[in-house]
Amino acid sequence: MRLDKDTAAKWLSRLLPAAILILVGWFSIMTIRDYGRESDAARQTLLEKGSVLIRALESGTRVGMGMRMHHAQQQTLLEQMAVQPGVLWFAVVDEHGAIITHSDSSMIGKFLYSPDVLRQLNPGEQERWRRIDSPTDAREQTPVLEIYRQFQPMYGAGRHGMARCSGNDDHANTPTQTIFIAFDASDLAATQAREWRNTLIVLSALAAVLLATVLTFFWYQRYQRSYKELQDAMKRKEKLMALGHLAAGVAHEIRNPLSSIKGLAKYFAERTPAGGESHELAQVMAKEADRLNRVVSELLELVKPAHLTLQRVDLNEVITHSLHLVSQDAQSREIQLQFTPNAALPAIQADPDRLTQVLLNLYLNAIHAIGHQGTVTVSVSESGADRVKIVVTDSGKGIAPDQLEAIFTPYFTTKADGTGLGLAVVQNIIEQHGGIIRVTSVEGKGTVFTLWLPSKAKSQD
Repeated sequence: MRLDKDTAAKWLSRLLPAAILILVGWFSIMTIRDYGRESDAARQTLLEKGSVLIRALESGTRVGMGMRMHHAQQQTLLEQMAVQPGVLWFAVVDEHGAIITHSDSSMIGKFLYSPDVLRQLNPGEQERWRRIDSPTDAREQTPVLEIYRQFQPMYGAGRHGMARCSGNDDHANTPTQTIFIAFDASDLAATQAREWRNTLIVLSALAAVLLATVLTFFWYQRYQRSYKELQDAMKRKEKLMALGHLAAGVAHEIRNPLSSIKGLAKYFAERTPAGGESHELAQVMAKEADRLNRVVSELLELVKPAHLTLQRVDLNEVITHSLHLVSQDAQSREIQLQFTPNAALPAIQADPDRLTQVLLNLYLNAIHAIGHQGTVTVSVSESGADRVKIVVTDSGKGIAPDQLEAIFTPYFTTKADGTGLGLAVVQNIIEQHGGIIRVTSVEGKGTVFTLWLPSKAKSQD
C-alpha cells in the first residue's frame, strides 16, 4: 500500500527527530566512555616506569649488599637513577618517615612525611600512586605523580621468583622502609585538561545539535499547522467563491417569488378568521418566506461581505450594548450574563455594528446551548502589544468532538431551525477585521469562543 505525501511527511517528522535523539545519545555515551583513556594510558606508563626503576634500585642495592656496598655508593646509585627523564626525586624513608637516602643528598636525615601521613599512605608490596603538588619555585607548583611502596632490597622477592638472600641473616631484622618516586606530571595534567576540553566541546556540539533538532521539530510542527490552516482557508475561500457564483445567480430570482408568496400569505391571513386553520397556514407561509429570505441574505453577506466602516471603538461599550440586546431573552430563561468592563483596555479600529453582529450570534448560540438556567460569561483583555482578546464562555451542553471542526462550515448546523450560516458569517467578519476566532468545548460542560482582534484593523481594499 502506497503512502500519500502528507502521511509520509508526517511519519518522517516523527522518525527523524527520534533518530537524531538516538544518535546524539549514542555519541554522548561514547564520548563520556572514552573520556580519560588517554590520561589513563599516560598514567599507566608512569606507573610502569616507576615500578621498573624501583625494582632496578632494589636489584642494585641487593647486589651491593652482597659485595658489602657502602652506604655512600647506594646514595650515588640513587642519584644517578634520578637523572631519568621526568623524575623529580627519589627517596627512601624509614618507618617514621625519616629520609635514609634521597636523590638530593641535602635531604638525608630530614622527614619526608610525618608518621601519621605514612600510616595513612599504608605502603605495601604493590605500587601505589597519588597526585600531589610540589613547589618548584615561589610562584608556581608542578603537578607531581608520586609512586611508592615498601622498599625490599633484602629479597629477591618471592614476587620476582627469587629466593630470599641468605648471605647475611642480619638483613632479616632490617626495619621496614618505603621508597618514593616523584614524576613530573605536567604532561599528564595537560592531557587531562585537553581531554576535558575536547569532551566539553563534543558534548556542547551534541547539545547544540539536540537543541537545534528540538527547535527544528517544533518549528516544523508549527509550520505544518500554519500550512494546514492556510490550506483550510484556501478551501474555504474556494467554497465561498462557488457559493458566491451560485448566490449571485439565484438570489434575485428567489427574492422576487418570495415577495409574491409573502404578499399572498398576508392577503389570505387578513381574509380568514383568526384561529382558523387557513389563517394559521397563511402565517406559516409568511414565516417560512421570511426565513428563506433571511437565508438568502446571510448567504449574500457570507460570499459578498459588506465594506467595513472602521472607527475608533471601545470594546467595553460594544460588549455592554450587545449583552443588553439579549438580556430579556436570557432573563426569561434564567440565564445570567456576566461581564466586567476592563478600564485599561485600549480602543481599537473596528466596525462596531459588525462586531455587535458577531457577539449577538455567539450569545444566541450560547443561550440556545444552555436552554434553561446557566451562565454566559464575557471577558476582554489585551493579548500582546497589538491585539485584544474577547472570550465568550457558556455553561451549555457543549459540542461533540466530531462536530467541533465543522461548526464554521457553511450550512452545518445542529439546530432544527438553523440555517448553518451564522458562525460562518461570524468567522468571515472577524477575518475581515484581520482577526482570528477559535473554539474549544467539552461535551456536557460548555463551550468557549475566543476572538483575537488587532488594535488597528487591516486596511480595506
